[in-house]
Amino acid sequence: MEMVYNKKNMDVIANLWDRTGENSMVCPKCGSKMILIQLDPIQDYQNPYVAYDSIIECTKCEYEIKTESFTILGSVKSFDLKEIEIASWSPSGSRVISCYEHILDYSLLKKLKDSGELKEFLVVNKQVVQIIG
Repeated sequence: MEMVYNKKNMDVIANLWDRTGENSMVCPKCGSKMILIQLDPIQDYQNPYVAYDSIIECTKCEYEIKTESFTILGSVKSFDLKEIEIASWSPSGSRVISCYEHILDYSLLKKLKDSGELKEFLVVNKQVVQIIG
């Protein structure tokens, strides 16, 4: 499977999620719901998380995007309008701070940082796009 990381495709992927999470995963072609399917794990020993070759596909039409995705369980350490640092643990139990670009709502990130809550963050093409749960 060929991964596509050009700017145009990243903009399309980012636009699948809105900052509020209310209208996320809507097909840009027909307006139907889209789903994320994680396929084979990618062996990457630089990353403490298991990334997967993934497809984001429409449930109605033939529209799909090939991508890479994974989730991180952690808390918001710091953030700005463009980047987020997530404090979490590696599979061996070591403390890890990961920094990614994000498209999340600023007020939501502030609330999560203040609370220190553990959340699961969905990362698509090395960009945090959604908080799960």
